[in-house]
Amino acid sequence: MAKGDDRAGRLLRDADQAYRSQLSEELAWKRFQSQRQQWRVVRFTLLAVALGLAVVVVRHRWSEPRIPVDVPTLVAERVPTPPPSSHLPSPSRAAALDRRIPPSPSASVVPVRSSGRAPSSGAIVARSSEPLTDSICRSLVSQARSKQAVDCFQMLARESGLGAEVALYEAARLSAEALGDPRRALALLEQHGTRFPASVLRVEVEWLKIRSLERAGRLDEALSASETLLDSAAGRSLASKLHLLRGRIHAESRHDCPLAVTEFVALLGEPGPAGDEAEFKRAQCLEQMRRPDEARSAYLRYLGRVDPRSADVARARLEALSNAAHPEVEH
Repeated sequence: MAKGDDRAGRLLRDADQAYRSQLSEELAWKRFQSQRQQWRVVRFTLLAVALGLAVVVVRHRWSEPRIPVDVPTLVAERVPTPPPSSHLPSPSRAAALDRRIPPSPSASVVPVRSSGRAPSSGAIVARSSEPLTDSICRSLVSQARSKQAVDCFQMLARESGLGAEVALYEAARLSAEALGDPRRALALLEQHGTRFPASVLRVEVEWLKIRSLERAGRLDEALSASETLLDSAAGRSLASKLHLLRGRIHAESRHDCPLAVTEFVALLGEPGPAGDEAEFKRAQCLEQMRRPDEARSAYLRYLGRVDPRSADVARARLEALSNAAHPEVEH
């Protein structure tokens, strides 16, 4: 176009002559190199500033004083395991009571704030972040922390299924036996019956209810409930315990030996502590009823047991009855 004779060509040739001295390739390359060097310096400077700010922020955060976090814990001290209760559930139910409850996401241990003192030797510590389990509650039982164990089982009982049935039963049992609070036990047993009417622990629950009624002084209800359980097929395994309890109520609380004797008769020849107590109390009742011949026979039968527990008392009463029947004749 610069070679043309038109106006555009002439303008291009004039511009070429005017600016040729300023269009040197060497000069242009130097200018390019200078600008690129300036951009490198600027980028390095910005990067160095950003890195310096980051270091300052990190140092500031690390220099702040840390506030110690008091981790909530549930602490229970180990003590010797108490002897097994004489009111254990029947063997057919043992498997249900021994099953462990799986961890529940919604369950948590009631936090106990640390007092700043280290737990005693052999203590078991359950972090509040861990799920509450049956083993944690039972560890409190073995450490004689009965109140905490009852609360622990009550929390487990909020769940559903067999685990909740066992937990609610254990809370009621410990309330009656370990805490000596039959009223609380009865309230928990009422909940158990409402929530689990077809529970696999029905016999154990009914037996605990009868004992709690007797301990609470509600004797008529205890006798009525025990009679109902005796008449059921499920209650046959507890027949000896039920008869003994009914005999105690009649003999000791009601002072009604005739009715007590009818209960104790059901345990004649029964081995173990229940039979021992029943036969001895039967002989005492017969003596109080002024039936000396039957009383002497009852004491002799009792002394014929293997290692009778009240043998000394029975021999003394037998001798007294014999002397009364055959007084010495004065000459």
